[in-house]
Amino acid sequence: MKILVNTSNLKKGGGLQVAHSFLNEIKSNTEHIFHIVLSLALREQINPQDYPENFTFYNYSINPTLLKAIAGRDSFLNSLEEKIQPDKVFSVFGPTYWRPKRIHVTGFAKAQYLYKNSPFFDLLSTKDRIKLKIKQVLHLNNFNKCSDVLITESEDVTKQLQKIFLNKKIHTVTNYYNQMFDMPDYWDNSIKLPEFNGLTILTVSANYPHKNLSIIPQVISYLKENHPKFRFRFILTINGGDIAYDDSQKENIVFLGKINITQCPFVYKQSDFMFLPTLLECFSASYAEAMRMETPILTSDLSFAHGLCGNSAIYFNPLSPSDIGEKIVKLAKSEDKQTKLVENGKQQLKKFDNSTVRALKYLKIMEELKT
Repeated sequence: MKILVNTSNLKKGGGLQVAHSFLNEIKSNTEHIFHIVLSLALREQINPQDYPENFTFYNYSINPTLLKAIAGRDSFLNSLEEKIQPDKVFSVFGPTYWRPKRIHVTGFAKAQYLYKNSPFFDLLSTKDRIKLKIKQVLHLNNFNKCSDVLITESEDVTKQLQKIFLNKKIHTVTNYYNQMFDMPDYWDNSIKLPEFNGLTILTVSANYPHKNLSIIPQVISYLKENHPKFRFRFILTINGGDIAYDDSQKENIVFLGKINITQCPFVYKQSDFMFLPTLLECFSASYAEAMRMETPILTSDLSFAHGLCGNSAIYFNPLSPSDIGEKIVKLAKSEDKQTKLVENGKQQLKKFDNSTVRALKYLKIMEELKT
């Protein structure tokens, strides 16, 4: 089978992690012929020279426009499909802004269009609500028009999505940590955190609004005021200008900027807790990564988080700096609780599709589809 893998729309976040993992897993597959479209962001992490002769790579990042969202036409991808004549097209995540002529399998991870009871929506201005509503209409229309089969990352998302796309086939394939976490010889240990005598709290996330990273400076202020002797710092994979904070909080935040997959494991090893105050998720690889690296998890007390983490996390009100602060301090003081969370995390990991199984499931879905 000849498969065109499209990542042209991926720029940052978990989508890149999944695409990177999938491409590494199929590297040894000689059963199919793969044509891979790499976005600019993914191109920085994938070396085509590492792949065998049945792989061909193309560099292209699609420019999302209103016309493409509605019409699903893109001259580069149209020409490439015509040249390759693939049997199936797989876009790791959508919306793709492109409708191929062949059967198109697309990943879906737009939780904001499914979970309307999230506190995320309470934080939006009227203008932002209108913008999100317009995006929702355009994106869902694009998924409907441009994709034949959808893949989600949890059974609950599949159930919710099936209510919108009544006649579309939807599969569930869970997320996982990137297989690089199991390959210490390939870790990039170049990011050495500054020496620090206190608690190191890691958040690996792009600065999407639903990730709620703007709550972190408020948590810092609460901790400094109410627990002045408590030594702590937050490690963030964003830039310093991405969130608002004042001079009094500088000593409690380290901005790493964007880091790549190979750098993640060593940063986890230097951290005490994983912290994710997210308000919306279909699946976050950060949970699986923290479980793999035996790092206790602190995250939002919301249904999707409970569904993914079970009893392997401490849950807090993601809009309450005081509740977050108190949960951090309480966990820091209990080594027994930290150990229990780590052990529970090892068991929770077994409920997810690992990177190999995920890749095989993707391929099986395409193999079983009639041309």
